[in-house]
Amino acid sequence: MADYSFGYGGIGSGLDISGIVTQLVAADRAPQNARLNKLESTANFKLSGLGSVTSAFNSLKTALDALQKPDALGARTISSTMLSVASGSNAPNSATDPVLTPTAGRNTPVGSYEVEVLSLATAHKLLGSGNDVETKFGAGTLRVAIGEHSVEVAVKADATLADIRSAINDAAGKHGVQAALLTSDEGHHLSVGSAKTGKDNAVSIQLVDGDSDLQSLVEGLKVQSPAADAHVSIDGLVTTSASNTITDAVPGMTLALKQAGTSRVDVKADPSGSRAAVDNFVKAYNAALKAIGTATTYNAETKTPSSLTGDAQMRGAAGQLRGVMSELLGGLAEQGLDAKTLGLQTQGHPNPDGTLILDATKFNEAMTANSAQVIAAFTGENGLAAKLNDVVKSYVGTDGALTLRTKGLNDQLKDVTRQREALDVRMDAAAKRYRTQFVALDSLMAQMTTTSSALAQQLTNLSAQTQR
Repeated sequence: MADYSFGYGGIGSGLDISGIVTQLVAADRAPQNARLNKLESTANFKLSGLGSVTSAFNSLKTALDALQKPDALGARTISSTMLSVASGSNAPNSATDPVLTPTAGRNTPVGSYEVEVLSLATAHKLLGSGNDVETKFGAGTLRVAIGEHSVEVAVKADATLADIRSAINDAAGKHGVQAALLTSDEGHHLSVGSAKTGKDNAVSIQLVDGDSDLQSLVEGLKVQSPAADAHVSIDGLVTTSASNTITDAVPGMTLALKQAGTSRVDVKADPSGSRAAVDNFVKAYNAALKAIGTATTYNAETKTPSSLTGDAQMRGAAGQLRGVMSELLGGLAEQGLDAKTLGLQTQGHPNPDGTLILDATKFNEAMTANSAQVIAAFTGENGLAAKLNDVVKSYVGTDGALTLRTKGLNDQLKDVTRQREALDVRMDAAAKRYRTQFVALDSLMAQMTTTSSALAQQLTNLSAQTQR
C-alpha cells in the first residue's frame, strides 16, 4: 500500500490528516483491489492446471511423432560368426568375430548374409633408405602429391632429414600427408605416408630442383605399404571401398572390416527394441488422461475443487482422446490385431478409465509373427500414431486450443497489471484531493480558533471594565 503521509499534523484542527487520508484511500481501493486479486488468483489457478495438461499433451505429441516414423518399429539385432580366415590371418581365440564387426540400423533388411573380406583397404606409405644422422642436404624444392592435391616443399640449405620431415608436414599435412623420422641400425629413415586409406590417396614425391643428395633421397623412397581399396563379397556381390568401413552395401548395415576371411552376418527383428516406441506412447497417452483427471478432480471430503473442475474444454479433450482411441483400437481389431493378438487394449474393470494397457509378451509375439502388418498399423501417414496425432496437434502447437487458452489467461494477467497501475494513479489523485480538502478544513478551523480566542479575550476585557 502506498504511503500517503505528508508530514502535516493538523495544526489548526489537531487531526491526524495523514492517517485519515490513508484510511480513506484504503477504503476507496479495497473493492477494486479485491476484484483484481480475484481475477489474478483465478487466472493463475487455471494456468497451473492448464500448464500440467499442456505439458502432458506435448509429451504425447513427442511420443506420437516418434511412433509415426517409418522406422519406429524397425529395431534390429545383428551378430556375426566367422566361417573361415584367409591364409596367414589370425585365427580367433575368443567369441569375438576377428573378421569384421557389424552394426545394424532400424529397418535393415532381415536375413543372413555371407560376407567375405577379400582384402583390406590400406594407406600408402613410402620408406627411405638409411642416412647418417649428421647428413646435410642442399637447398631445393620437392613436389609432394596425394590424390588430386600437390604442394611444393622448399628445402633450405644444410637441412637435416628432420628439417625435411618438418617441411613436408608443414606444407602437405593439411592434405593428409604424414611424414615421420624412423631410426634403425642403418641410420635415419624418412617415412612419408597418407592418413587416408584407398588407392586414390596414394602419395608421391618428385624433385623439382636440387642437388644429387636430394635426388638420392627421393629415389631411395620405396613402397612400404601400397595404396589399396577394400574388396568385400556379400552373398557373391563384390563391393569396393576406400576405407575399411562398408556402409552402402546393405541398407542400414555397417561393416567394420578387421582382416581377410569369411563371416556370416545375421540380422533379426528386435521386438523388444521396437516395443519401446509403443511403450512410450502408452505411457504418454495415460499421462495425458491423468493430467486432465488431476486438473478437473473434486475433493468431496474437503469440498475443494481443482483448478479446472467442471471445465468444458478439459471434458472435451478427454472425451476426444478416448473416442478416437476407441475407433483406432476397433480398426486394429478389424485387421486381426485385437487385444488377444496385439496385446493393446483399454483398462477394464475395476478402473475403466480409458487408459491403455500393453501386454509385452503378446506384442512381441505379434511382431515376430507379422511385423509388417503391425508396423503398417502403427506407423506412416495412415497409421494409428498419425491419426491420433492429428487430434493432439489441435490442442498444442502455435495455434492449438490449449496454447491459445494459455495465451488468453496470460493476457488477462497483463491486463490486471495494467488495471493495478491505473488504480494506483486514481488513488494518488484521490489522496491529493483528500489532502487538499483536509488542509483547507484545518486552515478554516485554525482561523475559527483564532477568532474564538480573540472574542473570548474581548469578552474578558469587557467584563473587567464592567466590574470597576
